[in-house]
Amino acid sequence: MGTGITELAKLLKDRENKNDYSPMFGQIIELPNLKIRVGSKIILTRQHIRKSCVYYKERDRYGRFIHLNREVVLLPYAEGQKFVLVGVVYR
Repeated sequence: MGTGITELAKLLKDRENKNDYSPMFGQIIELPNLKIRVGSKIILTRQHIRKSCVYYKERDRYGRFIHLNREVVLLPYAEGQKFVLVGVVYR
């Protein structure tokens, strides 16, 4: 897990001189225990998500999670330690 934290620190460092609230993108890779992959090595869990504008556990009529494997938009805050899950990307 150390490499994921290092990778997250690098991503946040690269954004250091930019707007503190610029969005990041990830992919929901596991539900109902939320896991979001950001980049190739970072995995965020429910503990990293402070608020969500999306009910990410929503299911279809067959009981499948409709947002599983979807791209999501995350807004970092609290010096990159927490995130707001802003939305799901539909193409």
